[in-house]
Amino acid sequence: MNSHNRPYGSYQPRFQGSASPTIKNPSTQVQQGTQFSDRDRLNDMLATEKWLTDGFNVFAREASHQTLHNEVMRILNETHQAARDVFNLMFEKGWYSLHPEQPSQVAKEYQKFQGYESQLPHQSGGMYQPRQF
Repeated sequence: MNSHNRPYGSYQPRFQGSASPTIKNPSTQVQQGTQFSDRDRLNDMLATEKWLTDGFNVFAREASHQTLHNEVMRILNETHQAARDVFNLMFEKGWYSLHPEQPSQVAKEYQKFQGYESQLPHQSGGMYQPRQF
């Protein structure tokens, strides 16, 4: 829970103009100047966490030793959680906003990707089944 007694990631819809709704919280003001603000630091932290998760994803995929793979996966999960925590904090402070997509566009994309399903390897029960050689 945050200081406003709401779970992280909760939001209040804010509408800027009449055409495009934006999902965000009221923005916490930061002092402008040449020094890093809290918002700048959190932006930097989020970028770093994203960069780390990209690297750990590759590391986990390439690790040939099972114990090493397990440890990298643990670190990868922690890193993803840290990125999520930073995102939630930025969203709570109104420093990260989302723009909802129109339902018709979501349906269009769903249809497009549903057509790709036939191109995937054999599936059984919704789970990928590796080919037997």
